[in-house]
Amino acid sequence: MDRTRQSWGKRLTGAALALGASAALFGAQGCLDRPVVPIVPGKGGISINKIRVTRVDKVDLLIVVDNSISMADKQSELGRRMPELVAALTDPTPDPVTKKPSNVLDMHVGVITSSLGSHGTSACAVEITNRANNDRAHLLPRSGEGGGSGFKVNAVAPYGEPTASPCPTPVASTALSWTFKADATPPAQFKGAAGADQLQTATSCVVQSAKENGCGYEETWEAMYHFLVDPAPYAKAEVKCTFGISGDACGNNKIVVEGVDNEVLTQRKAFLRQDSLLAVVVLSDENDFSLKPAGLNWLPWGYGKGQMQRGWAACANVPDDFEPETAAEFKKLHDEYKCFSCFEDASDPNCKVKWATDPLNNDVDGRNERGWNQTQRFGYNFLWGRQRYVDAFTKGQVFGSDNKLAANPIFQGGFRSQDLIVVATIVGVPKALVTNPDGKPKELSGEDWDKIVGPIGKRDPHMIESIKPRDGVPKFAGDRSVDPMNGGDRDVTDGDDLQYACIAPRSDTSKGNDCDAPDSDKKNPLCGAGATQPYFKGYPGLRHLRIAKDLGISGFVASICNDTYRPAIQGITDKLKAALNSQCLRTSLTPDANGSVSCLIVEAMKEGTIPDGTKCEAIGKGLCTPGAEPCRRAGTDYPPLSPEAAAAQLNLPITVVGADGTAAPKQTQAIVENGNVYALGDDLPTPKKHLVCELQQFADATLKSCIETKNFSTGDGWCYSQKEDVVGESCRKRGAPGTIQFAGTAEPRNGSEVFTYCISG
Repeated sequence: MDRTRQSWGKRLTGAALALGASAALFGAQGCLDRPVVPIVPGKGGISINKIRVTRVDKVDLLIVVDNSISMADKQSELGRRMPELVAALTDPTPDPVTKKPSNVLDMHVGVITSSLGSHGTSACAVEITNRANNDRAHLLPRSGEGGGSGFKVNAVAPYGEPTASPCPTPVASTALSWTFKADATPPAQFKGAAGADQLQTATSCVVQSAKENGCGYEETWEAMYHFLVDPAPYAKAEVKCTFGISGDACGNNKIVVEGVDNEVLTQRKAFLRQDSLLAVVVLSDENDFSLKPAGLNWLPWGYGKGQMQRGWAACANVPDDFEPETAAEFKKLHDEYKCFSCFEDASDPNCKVKWATDPLNNDVDGRNERGWNQTQRFGYNFLWGRQRYVDAFTKGQVFGSDNKLAANPIFQGGFRSQDLIVVATIVGVPKALVTNPDGKPKELSGEDWDKIVGPIGKRDPHMIESIKPRDGVPKFAGDRSVDPMNGGDRDVTDGDDLQYACIAPRSDTSKGNDCDAPDSDKKNPLCGAGATQPYFKGYPGLRHLRIAKDLGISGFVASICNDTYRPAIQGITDKLKAALNSQCLRTSLTPDANGSVSCLIVEAMKEGTIPDGTKCEAIGKGLCTPGAEPCRRAGTDYPPLSPEAAAAQLNLPITVVGADGTAAPKQTQAIVENGNVYALGDDLPTPKKHLVCELQQFADATLKSCIETKNFSTGDGWCYSQKEDVVGESCRKRGAPGTIQFAGTAEPRNGSEVFTYCISG
């Protein structure tokens, strides 16, 4: 063993551990959250492990709004509450000790709708007549539909009640942008404290500009995918049809996907940063109907009432969460469930059974219900599988509209991990299932999820999609108090609607779309006397909820049926703060008698953030060149090393970007150049050079104060603490026994990569 390695080993004896990865600071500390396993180096061995502690001071917030009929009151409530979310993140009040803003410094907000048209059929009015039927996942406000006094809506001050407020003038079809720094590059639309207030109001205004005249087939998830994820978003995906009275004559024509929507790509580039926390908020009162634009998948959108082919009788037994999309899934549908579409094979007796002619509570194959239980009713699923959208937030490569696998824009550059993503759904689910008695969002257990999206036998009956009244739900007979969740199931007289999951009071009790029928107040829990509509409804949002469940820690659920979305906004705020302040350490380290732990921490700077040639010591007091003073202090049992000796031991898994745009860790031997230590990544097309610095652990009295004090911010360095109030509730819930606190210039820089360096002698 050489003397260099032996001398470092004396300092680091007993450091057989691994640190997990997570997001970084909202304030000054947090918790590292990734499962870890013990690493036991061999004699004289070195273990280097990456931890995610980079400061995140940017948030990109995408709001996906259902703009179909009946959504205006929900949009209004969401718009009125969005300032609370924006204010919580952009509050520029500086920390009294550090004098720096404790929240994010840079924020983008984009708003899109659920309307992607009806792919050439007449299910939604053609775009020329009503372009809101096909917003093409372009950002709001629509060109020519907004800006300044053009918005006829009110905003709300954070945590207050609605007050009239003029809308600032956003640029049409672009993301709203704000920065704390007036001289930021690139420049933002709104700046500083006053700009944060303007962003609150502008966000409220743009959400409410979506209106409720869009397509009734809500492609909520696909609109998100089209704007945010699709590497090659199509310009057009339509079938050639002749519009008819009872349906469309499209023959055997197939949906043709054409071109690339360069406007979407331009808007995405301006909205999505590589090193931000990404938040997606979905608002919808119906289930997701994201059509897969391929082959004859236009059939449910184009065929008239009663014209769809049934599925075989066995299809009725297929679980409602099984929505086959891949060849393997369709094979399972055919082989295991014995379910085929009569369009494919009409040999089953069920193919001769006509749709119901008595519409009362019966399935008449109405066009309004074409997205409901497709596999069970038609023997075929025309929608995108849910895994497409789970992959969007978890996979490095995804399929584009050109059917080619390519880099996922969300993860390009390698700076964003899944713990820097929050996906919030405000959809149709009774608030009692997702909200605590005190009104705060519930932390959902496995049993809670079973009540929401589990097997039929375990699911709350309000979350079962059905035309006829459901067992276990009282029948409405003029008194909605019979059921506090949805007012009671009703008779569906035309067979072309589903039972409600939940209802809630409307802010506008005037005439609504659901209360036109005579004596509607005795037939529908939404309705009042004189054809007024004091309540709105939400249908079971099963696809939204199942995707949120599959996303795990990234997902969040709130009920659209609430008289205020304040609990939802608070839950989203908490989720975002937890992601920004997420630095839990699940491995228990053993401090020495002074409280010091025996691992080094080194930081590889993002290229371009530090001027070339800058020495670590010039960046701040808490940093030094590996192997050099002040981290190597004379007069101790670990004498100073040379940078060359330290570099020889640093084989860092730096993130590199390949020719296909995907990012992945790659072991990189550190080098020394002009006295500095660098990690040279072989990125394509240009290699990237990262300055490597050691972050200094506190010592003596400062170390003790850091260990004992939550959000410690005195001096420049770091410490490891297991104090319960320092670790915090969020980390303790994740099973983390400890946390690392960084302070001053030792706080890792935005976009850099941080590694633990452990040696055994």
